[in-house]
Amino acid sequence: MTNKQLNWLIKIKNHFYDKGVRDLYDIIYLTLSNNQMKYLSFLKMISEGDGFFPNEGTGFTLDNGWDDPSDFKEVIFYLGEYESSTLSPQHFVELMQIISNSYIEAHPKDKDSIEFYMNKLRERYSK
Repeated sequence: MTNKQLNWLIKIKNHFYDKGVRDLYDIIYLTLSNNQMKYLSFLKMISEGDGFFPNEGTGFTLDNGWDDPSDFKEVIFYLGEYESSTLSPQHFVELMQIISNSYIEAHPKDKDSIEFYMNKLRERYSK
C-alpha cells in the first residue's frame, strides 16, 4: 500500500510515538505498507490471540504464542529478535481501538466488521 492509502494510519503516528508505544504502530505500518495483509485481516488474527512477525525477529506475541496461554500477562514486542517493549493486554486493546477508529473514519463500510473483531479482542483480554 502507498502512504496515500495508509493516510488513516499515518495521521495517528504522532500519538503512538509521543506516548512511547511506537512498536505497535511500526509493526502495523510495516505489515500494511508491504502488503503482507489488510488491516481487517490483521485485526481478525489478533482478535483470535495470534501475534504477528512481519519480518524475522520483528513482531509481537499474544496468548496463542505461549506454550501455556494462561501464562500470558503482557504483549511482548521484539525488534531484531530482542524484547523491545511490553504492553498490558488492556493497554494493547485501547491502542488497537485508536487505530480501528481511524480506520473506520477512512473506511466506514468496514465499520461492522471492525467493531466485531474489536469486541472479540476486548472480550479476550478484559479478564
